[in-house]
Amino acid sequence: MSPKFLDNLVAATEDVFRTMVFRELSRKDPIEGDALRPGSNVVGTIGFAGSESGLVAFYSTFDAAREITGAMLGLSPAEVNGEVADAIGEVTNMIAGSFRTRMAQDGDAWAISVPTVTIGSDFYIKPMANGKRILVPFWMDGQEIFVELIVNRKKS
Repeated sequence: MSPKFLDNLVAATEDVFRTMVFRELSRKDPIEGDALRPGSNVVGTIGFAGSESGLVAFYSTFDAAREITGAMLGLSPAEVNGEVADAIGEVTNMIAGSFRTRMAQDGDAWAISVPTVTIGSDFYIKPMANGKRILVPFWMDGQEIFVELIVNRKKS
């Protein structure tokens, strides 16, 4: 996967968290391939298509999702009550939108889908069998969150 994809995804994620969640993130080393399945209960996904196609996914635990939601709404995590899906959908949308804008600066024009948020306790997503995947772990106030980029392999 092109380094510009990773650099733009990381920058988009850090900017969204700094400006909308009011948190600084600490990035860990990216993981390529299918080896790691993040421990998460909340997953936001957005598809994109254009010169490339694929998926941007955001993963967190319930606790991290409540903290993110509370920070965005000016509430304590304990006061969050049903707003998690909308907040995580919006975080995912902002990350994917910022990533798309950064890629467009190099001439890659993409359209993105509306966000989908899955919440539960016993699931994982496995979007595309033919995609190239890179998962970026971040730390946010002692909690691990993940952002993943999956890019379809072009058909020959």
